[in-house]
Amino acid sequence: MGDLDLAFIGTGNAFAPGGLCWNGFVAGGRYLFEAPPQALQSLNRMGIDPNELDGVVISHHHGDHFLGLPFLLLHWKYFQRSRPAYIVGPPRTRELAEAICRTVYPGVLDAPYELRWVELAGGESVDLPGIRLSARAVQHDTRLSLNLGYLAELGGRRLAYTGDTGLCDAVLELAAESQVLVAECSSVDERVPIHLNLVDDIPKVRAAMRPASTLILTHLTPDVAAAAPAGTLVARDLERFRL
Repeated sequence: MGDLDLAFIGTGNAFAPGGLCWNGFVAGGRYLFEAPPQALQSLNRMGIDPNELDGVVISHHHGDHFLGLPFLLLHWKYFQRSRPAYIVGPPRTRELAEAICRTVYPGVLDAPYELRWVELAGGESVDLPGIRLSARAVQHDTRLSLNLGYLAELGGRRLAYTGDTGLCDAVLELAAESQVLVAECSSVDERVPIHLNLVDDIPKVRAAMRPASTLILTHLTPDVAAAAPAGTLVARDLERFRL
């Protein structure tokens, strides 16, 4: 069992508060969790070759989590990607992505590599190169096809990611099962049913985790970073963790 590498290409919420980039991170150098609009730019700034990614894992279809996908596909087409790429997400991910891509970059889907789409419902799992993903339905925007958190097994480690969600059983289960949990935390004490906050929710998430497990907060506002308690890591744009 080796170290788990996490590279945060952004840590902000949909409003990019304080100039933060939108949330997303690369796990183990191989899978990008979320495709925020600035994904390609941030990957380049961090020296991460997009062609070395095995795929993208998307939690839901809000723009700050999804609209960077056409730029990644553009890079993959024109910068000599040859091996397959996986796009994982909730139902309708392929339909929505293809509609957007055909509109904004006609022809980008006609590429020399194989694009493999995997759509998961809550409770479903998939084995991909170097990772096993188990999807959990979480509580966010009911107008979307589905909102997912994930438990990922890679490199002998168990990484969980909440996606965007209010506090729910699925979040507490992910907390209990993981060695490293990346959790959204959109405010300090504002009570929004579809998001976690620092004062009311994060202590319950931390209590559900094993004592030796690591909690990392993302999808932030700057005041969350300033108020986070000791023992809780707060991700910052373009920051790397080795855990």
